[in-house]
Amino acid sequence: MPPTPVYSGAELAGLDPEALLALMIRDEDRVPRNVIDACAAHGDAMAQCLSAVIEDDRYWDEAATRGEWWLLLHTAMILGLIPGARAGQLLADFMLRLAEEDGAGPDDWLDAFWPALFRNKPDDVLPALRALGTNRTFDWFIRAQAIACVVAFAQRGPMLDSALDWAAEIAAGEPEDWDTRLCACMLLLEFPRERHRALLDDLAARQSGWGVMFASSDVRDAYAAMQDKPEWEHFQDPWAFYSPAQIELRRQRWETELHAPLVDEYEDEWDGIEAGGGNSFSGDVPFIRAAPKVGRNDPCPCGSGKKYKKCCLLQDSA
Repeated sequence: MPPTPVYSGAELAGLDPEALLALMIRDEDRVPRNVIDACAAHGDAMAQCLSAVIEDDRYWDEAATRGEWWLLLHTAMILGLIPGARAGQLLADFMLRLAEEDGAGPDDWLDAFWPALFRNKPDDVLPALRALGTNRTFDWFIRAQAIACVVAFAQRGPMLDSALDWAAEIAAGEPEDWDTRLCACMLLLEFPRERHRALLDDLAARQSGWGVMFASSDVRDAYAAMQDKPEWEHFQDPWAFYSPAQIELRRQRWETELHAPLVDEYEDEWDGIEAGGGNSFSGDVPFIRAAPKVGRNDPCPCGSGKKYKKCCLLQDSA
């Protein structure tokens, strides 16, 4: 891989938003933090350029270059630094596009960081987030992120319990997607309220096999502590992605995975499932893989930044 580029403040100050976008496409995931800060410093002018990126199909297409794909991640990171309603609405638009594209963008790389990205945004963005969280046509993964953001906004003021009840309604909805319901319950476990315990106990008991997200013991532990401990408190700095240490770790990862054997993601799990829908391992015992492998939703070993299923999987299968 090319070395990590270094830019002086004077160099970056002389670049307009379009030139900065071109620079980020060229540098892919090796973009240093001061470039992201320089982009955010352009404020509304940069937001306008990023709006065009979100709308442009070529960045979301499987034929996108590595740099174009990584620009999507940079887009979310920059919008997270720009305060105000305009950047907040664009960030919500970005989440909506992720939901519509169903895994074509960098959703895995932004997992758990969404509340931090929306931290400096006004409540104007809440209707868009609520709409995304309740849209049953979208994948559970991005819906869960939107639900978490709504609760994070509510944590700022007196509406937290109202937002938790809204999440509980989603978790209790029988027509709802099962994974979305479980993710909403995981959020409720971080804010234990007695009125939600029966729901959590019920959904914990209904899980089995290797699809268990939380068990009855998790519910007991949460209610024994009775403390609000949202997971996002551990994910307050999405922009650590641009630190020299993280850039170097990614470089090492791409080099290692480029030469790693590729294994079917589900091979070991299916081997453990018995006829009739049972399985040979308990949901309370973590499944341990015999060796590392590349899953369909993992970053592709070729270093493109795309998911394996969106990149080299088809070629490897052939």
